[in-house]
Amino acid sequence: MDAMLEPGTDFSTRVLDLGPEAVDSLEVERLRRILAAKEPVSSLLALCNDDLLQRLGVLVREPGGLRLTVAGLLLVGKEDVLKQQLPGHEAIYLHMKSDTEYDKRVDSSRPLLAILEQFTQALESCNRIYTLKLGLFHFEIPDFPEEVLREALLNAFVHRNYGVAGPVYLRHFPDRLEISNPGGFFGDVNPHNILGHEPVSRNRLLAESLQRIRMVERAGMGVKRMYHILLSYGKEPPSYESGPDFVRLTLRSGRVEAVQGNREESGIDENFARFVVNRHQEGRELTLYDLLVFSFLKRNREIDLSEAERILQRGENEARETLSSMVLRGLLEPFGQKKGRVYRLSKAVYNQLKKSVSYSLFRRAEAAFAETAIMGYLEELPGPEDRRFITNEIVRTLLRVSPAQAGYLLSSLVKKKRLVLRGWGRAAKYYKSSQLSVF
Repeated sequence: MDAMLEPGTDFSTRVLDLGPEAVDSLEVERLRRILAAKEPVSSLLALCNDDLLQRLGVLVREPGGLRLTVAGLLLVGKEDVLKQQLPGHEAIYLHMKSDTEYDKRVDSSRPLLAILEQFTQALESCNRIYTLKLGLFHFEIPDFPEEVLREALLNAFVHRNYGVAGPVYLRHFPDRLEISNPGGFFGDVNPHNILGHEPVSRNRLLAESLQRIRMVERAGMGVKRMYHILLSYGKEPPSYESGPDFVRLTLRSGRVEAVQGNREESGIDENFARFVVNRHQEGRELTLYDLLVFSFLKRNREIDLSEAERILQRGENEARETLSSMVLRGLLEPFGQKKGRVYRLSKAVYNQLKKSVSYSLFRRAEAAFAETAIMGYLEELPGPEDRRFITNEIVRTLLRVSPAQAGYLLSSLVKKKRLVLRGWGRAAKYYKSSQLSVF
């Protein structure tokens, strides 16, 4: 088995010495039901079973007749044959009471579509739904959206290394799901580039077969789709960890339980979800990159270009275009000049999201700190005191504030007679008041 896992090969294309007799007709019907639900007009539905499986690439014609591929065995093979041919194929669902104890376990070595159905049903009873009311409309926000779970779980099977012993695990904690699979990332994919990397797959035929029956998104779109759905609901983006022999994906529910009297608080970021829905209804949908920036700015006052490159997993030019687009659409405001430029939520957006963010706009305490910083800057300048000055532009760069905020701070110091203004407009310069001089 291991000899078949050479770098650059697609293990799922391996042709087995098994014919149609190894195919489970119930699994073929399951596949047909899924395809009919996803694409009722698909021409594949009119084909007989053998022709359907050949079109999917899971049955191939060899000199000795039709033969099953590894991808076909994983999709529609009989369970006993699957166990014999791929003894490492297994999946385990654990409902966790705590980080170390579980109260429910489901073990399965069935074909992939059957496992997906098993695990979805196992999770369903504990997958709480939060209803967001918006006028006459009600929008349901599940702890773990089904399409995200499906994409994540099938990705674990598609990208796992079948030459490494060990099951795919789905661990269901009160606040998160953890999905792990044997084998590290394939190629040079890693947690820091998975969003922008071109699609690569350890088991390409299996991935393509699942795409043809519309079970997973087209190549390269599945991970982005997971991010977009979770962020739109106000949840955290998916989190990946990896090592040489494992990949673990964490999906968080977004709920923070807090008991107040007899009432349980959901912790759902309803305010942000409402903001996203409103934008959608107005025909001003937010892109995945908009949502990533917002997710960051809900917890951080500002973002610069290098930070945007990191969270968007895009190059400098693409990150700059994203930030500039958000400025043009009134979502962000820029502060500072050139390399020191940062971006913050626009005032209009901040007023809509202030229940979601973990900080407040420019406050009195910050003004006091800023005034101290301005006076400290003047103290540290070299040369005679009467030649030390500061301008609105310097304050903007020093404190990363807007021109208006810089003007407000400088005017306040003039009124307090700590600074003296000389000049007007762009030539305006501010000097320390002579009465503060120690000379």
